[in-house]
Amino acid sequence: HALPYTAIMFIIGFFIGFSLQRIDQSNAVTTSASVWIGIEGEVILLVFLPGLLYLDSYNIEIHLFLQSFWQLVVFAFPMVLAGTTLTALVAYFVFPYGWSFDLCMTFGAILAATDPVAVAVLLNELGAPPRLKMHISGESLMNDGSAVVFFTIFSHRFFYELGVNGVGEDIGWGKGFVMFFRLSFGGACIGLAFGVGTVIILYNLNRRLSGEDSVVQVVTTIAAAYLVFFVSEILAGCSGIIAVMFCGVTVKAFGETLVNSPTLLHHFWETTEFLLNTLLFTLGGCVWGDIISNNRATEEFRSAFVSKDWGYLFVLYLFLMAIRFFLVFAFFPVTVKLGIGTNWKEAVFMSYGGLRGAVGIALSLSLNAETIHFTSTDEVDEETIDAYRDNTAKLFGFVGGIALLTLIINGTTSGPLLKRLGLVTPSATRKKIIENYRIHMIQYVLEQYVVLLSDDRFRDVDFTVVKEHVSCLRGITYDQLMGAVKKHKEKTPAHMYTKPNLVNIVPYLYKPETLNDSEHATAAPFKGNRRSLMKSRRDSVATVRRNRDKRSTVFDLNLQVDEREVNEERLVYIKILRSQYYKLIEHGELESRGFIPHSLFRSLDYEEDRAARGQSLNDWESLQVASDSWARPAESIRKKFFELKHHIKRHKLGIDWDMDFFVVHLKVRQALAFLQAHNWARKIFKEEFTSSGKDNLTSAEKVVLDEAKGQCDLAENSLRILDANDVKVVKSHYVCQVLLYKSAFYYAKLNKRGLMTEREAGEFLEAIEEELYECHECREVVHENELTETNKLYRLSSIPKMMLQDLSLDKEVETFSKRNLKLSTAGEHGAEVDLSVDP
Repeated sequence: HALPYTAIMFIIGFFIGFSLQRIDQSNAVTTSASVWIGIEGEVILLVFLPGLLYLDSYNIEIHLFLQSFWQLVVFAFPMVLAGTTLTALVAYFVFPYGWSFDLCMTFGAILAATDPVAVAVLLNELGAPPRLKMHISGESLMNDGSAVVFFTIFSHRFFYELGVNGVGEDIGWGKGFVMFFRLSFGGACIGLAFGVGTVIILYNLNRRLSGEDSVVQVVTTIAAAYLVFFVSEILAGCSGIIAVMFCGVTVKAFGETLVNSPTLLHHFWETTEFLLNTLLFTLGGCVWGDIISNNRATEEFRSAFVSKDWGYLFVLYLFLMAIRFFLVFAFFPVTVKLGIGTNWKEAVFMSYGGLRGAVGIALSLSLNAETIHFTSTDEVDEETIDAYRDNTAKLFGFVGGIALLTLIINGTTSGPLLKRLGLVTPSATRKKIIENYRIHMIQYVLEQYVVLLSDDRFRDVDFTVVKEHVSCLRGITYDQLMGAVKKHKEKTPAHMYTKPNLVNIVPYLYKPETLNDSEHATAAPFKGNRRSLMKSRRDSVATVRRNRDKRSTVFDLNLQVDEREVNEERLVYIKILRSQYYKLIEHGELESRGFIPHSLFRSLDYEEDRAARGQSLNDWESLQVASDSWARPAESIRKKFFELKHHIKRHKLGIDWDMDFFVVHLKVRQALAFLQAHNWARKIFKEEFTSSGKDNLTSAEKVVLDEAKGQCDLAENSLRILDANDVKVVKSHYVCQVLLYKSAFYYAKLNKRGLMTEREAGEFLEAIEEELYECHECREVVHENELTETNKLYRLSSIPKMMLQDLSLDKEVETFSKRNLKLSTAGEHGAEVDLSVDP
C-alpha cells in the first residue's frame, strides 16, 4: 500500500531498461525488451489508449457529468491550453537544450494530460465527496482528449521542421483552429455514432439468461472501443481519444441497463485496464531506464541523462506544481459559479492531485518512436538525426521522471492531504455508524457460531480456542448467547432445527455471583503428558500410513461395468459434490488455495473417470490417492523443512511444531470438508434429482446414495483412529477459521453495497487477515484459561435445573458426572489419572 501499483510497475520496467546495456550477451529477455522499446508510435496509441479511456468513460457518473459539463470544459480546454503554453515557456527559457518552440509546445501538451488512476482509487477508499471525485475523473477524461488534440497539432509542426516530404505539416493559426475543431468535434460525432450503434447491438442481444449473449455484449464493447479509435484517428483524421470518450459516455447513458451481466462486463474491463496499465508503465519504465542509463550512446540515442538533467527534472516538477496551482485558482472564480460548484479545499486537492501517467507516457513513447522512424530516411543528415533523437529521448526522460515523481510523491501524500483538508474526516455520526456495523457483525458471527454448534462435527469445540483467535467474540455475554440461540431457532424451519450443543461455551459465560471455582483450577499448559501425546500422535500417523499402503488401486479395470442408469446418476452426484466444494469455499469452511482444495477437486477428477468406466463411487480412496500423489516424493523434503522451522520457532517463539501434527491437521480438515460436502450433496440429490412423484427412491438412486454413505463412513472412521486431542484442536481452529471468514464476508458485503468505503472495510479485513494467520499457525493443545472437565461440570451444576433443561444440558451434566465418577474411582484404585486436560 505504500506505493501506487503503476509506480511499482514503472520502477520494475526501469530496472529492466537500465540493465539492458549492462548485459553483454543477447538472450530472450534483452531481445524481447529491445523489441518492445522499438514499437511503432501509432501501435502504442492504438493498443493502450482505447482500452484505458473507455473504462474511464463508462465509469463516469452521468448525472454529475452532465451537471458539471461546462466546468469540465473549462478544465479541459482553456486550462489545458494555458498549461501547455506555460510549460512550454519553462522548457523554452529554462532548459538549456535549445529545443524549438514547437517541440516545447508538444512537451507542454504531453504534460497537460493528468492521470487520476492512483488518486481515484484513494478517493474511493476514503469515501471522498462525489463532487470532488467527479472533478478529478471528469477533468482527466476531458483534458486527455484536448491534450491529445494539442499534441497532434504541435507534433505535426515539430516534424515539419525535419524537411522530409510527407512528414509533418506547417499549421498556421487559422489552419490550427480549423484542425482543432475538426479533431474535437469530428471525434465527438464519430464517438456518438459508434456509441449509438453499440447501444443498438446491446439492445438486440436481449437473451438475459443466455451466457453466450452476455459474452458477446462484452466483446461488442471492446470492439467498439478499439474500432471507434481506429476509424476516428486513422481513417477520418479526427481525435481517437475524444471519439472513445463520447462512445463510452453514450453507452453508459443509454446502454447500461441493457447489459445482461453487469458484473461480467465490469470485471472484464477492470482486468483489461489493469493489464494495459501494467504493460504501459512497464514499457515506459523500460524505455526510461534505457534512456537515463547513460549507456545508449548509439545510432538511436546520442546521449542520455547526465547529472544536470536530474537537477532540471526536479526544477520542472516544482514548476509544474506551481503552474497547476496557479491555473486552478486562476479559473476558480469561473468554475465556482458553474455546474455543481466547488470550494477552496477541493481546489487545493485538485491542484495537488494532478498526477501524470498513462496518456503522457503513451504520447511521449509515440513521439520518441515516430522520431526514430522519420529520421531513418536518407533525406535527413546525421547532425539532424542526432539532434532530433537526442531531444525526443530527453523529452521522454523528463516525462517519465515527472510521472514517477508525481506517482511517488503526490500519490502517496494525497491521502494525508485529504484528511488534513477535512474532505474525508469521518464525523461523529459516521463513527457511530461504523461502530454499529461492528456490533451487528459480532451478533452475526455469534449466530454463525451457534449454527456451527448445532453440527455434530463441532460438538467438542471449546470456547476458549474460539475466544483466543476470534477477537470479536471475546466480550460476548450469556444473554447475547441466548439471544443468538433464540434467533437461530426462529430463523430455522422446525423440521430442520437442531439444538446447539452449548456444553463447551455456557460454563465460560454463565457465572453467578455465588460461584467460586478457585478449588477447580483451569487447565494448565500441556507439559506433563507431552511425551505421551507425541507418542499417541506418532501412532495415529503411522496408522494412517499403514492404511494408505493397504489400499487397493482406485482404477480397478477388472470390475464389471454397471448399468447405464447408475452410471448417469453417479456422474450427476459427482457434479453436485463438486459444486458443494465450491460452496464450502464460499462459506469459509474451505480455503480456495492450498493442498486441501487441490486434493479434494483432484479426487473428483478421478471419480469422473471411474464413473465413465462403470465403477462404483470411491472418492474417499481417490482423495487418499490425490493426497499421496505429491506426499511420498516430498516427504523427506517436508521433514527437513519442518525440522528447520521447528528449530527456529522453538528458539525464537517457544512453540513446539512437529511434522506429525501437520499430517493430522491435513487429514482432519480433509475429512471435515469431505463429510460436509457429502451431506449437502446427498440432500440435494434426494430433493432435486430423485424421480418426481414418488416417495421411494429408484434402485439406481439408492445405489448411488448408499455408495456415498459408505464413503462418509470411511471418512468418519479415519477421524476415530487419530488422537482425540489432536482432532479436537484441529476442529476448534477449523471453527475459528470459518467464523473469521464469516466476519470478513460481512464487511465485504457492506463495502459491496456501498455502506462502507474500501478504506473502512479494509482496516477490518486486514485485522481479520492477521487473526487468520495466527489461527493457522497456532498448535497449542490447551489454551489459556481453558477449563478442565471437572470445572465445567462444577459450573454447569450451579445452573438451575429448569435452565439446564431449556438449554438441553441436563443430560450433559449427568454424563459429566458419570465420567468423573469413573475417573475418581480409578484414582482411588491407584490408576494414574490426569484431569488437567479433557480426555
